[in-house]
Amino acid sequence: MRLSADGEFVTLVTIYQPGSALVTSAFYELSTALESLGLQSGPVIVGGDVNIHVEDAADADAACLAAVFDAFDLQQHVVGGTLDIVATFSGCRVGLALDASGVISDHSLITCGQHITVPVRC
Repeated sequence: MRLSADGEFVTLVTIYQPGSALVTSAFYELSTALESLGLQSGPVIVGGDVNIHVEDAADADAACLAAVFDAFDLQQHVVGGTLDIVATFSGCRVGLALDASGVISDHSLITCGQHITVPVRC
């Protein structure tokens, strides 16, 4: 989704890798989308539930996803033992909040925000 306000843009991308399915090479074809996103003006925020333990360097899928992120200079902002990601291209800062799991469901709620400066017109 690409949002705009007075000529300023932010692109939001949501990805989902079902936990009930093995991660296949088709999942990593997200590289094709990332190539296009790198050409977009304005911030790009990639978020979603990838069902990959990205914090586990010994996990083969985590290593593959980390390699994709490294290749595109993407920074993962969610830290800790979660299966969710919020990633941006290097240099893009987001505000991030992680609510504890177990309140409403067994999943945590991750919220993020991106400040966009809109010029004032007279």
